[in-house]
Amino acid sequence: MVKTYKSAIDLWLAVILIGAPLAVIFTGVSIGFGLYILHWHENLGRSAGFLLVAFGIGLGGLIGAFTFPCRYTLRETELYIQCGMLNWIVPYRDICQLELSCSLWSAPALSLNRVKIVLEEGFLLVSPKNRIEFIEELKSRLDQRQAARET
Repeated sequence: MVKTYKSAIDLWLAVILIGAPLAVIFTGVSIGFGLYILHWHENLGRSAGFLLVAFGIGLGGLIGAFTFPCRYTLRETELYIQCGMLNWIVPYRDICQLELSCSLWSAPALSLNRVKIVLEEGFLLVSPKNRIEFIEELKSRLDQRQAARET
């Protein structure tokens, strides 16, 4: 049975991810239409404003492409992690331990309330909305795989 968990999203991170591109766009609009006060050449001000607006839209597009959707899918034999265009496939056999975490490490997670998945080589951090349910469901799948391997 396949089960998907969406990532929790911290408010402060959402403000940064949305606010940064908007701030650049608003600055571009302000420069594009407000530099006549500084006696800049009108075309230069509009060109600079246009470039900033284009940069802000591009920045927003990149943030969206590498951030949304952020979800974790428990499949039959593996954990599939998707964060925008980035994907990870973690076979259950590679998972050694699960623990709650509040790490600042870069991860496919939109919240600091995370689950640390310790692997044979390294670890991954994820931030499902319901961490306890996610851990219980993943542990039950790991137990099922272990039991199947022993028989």
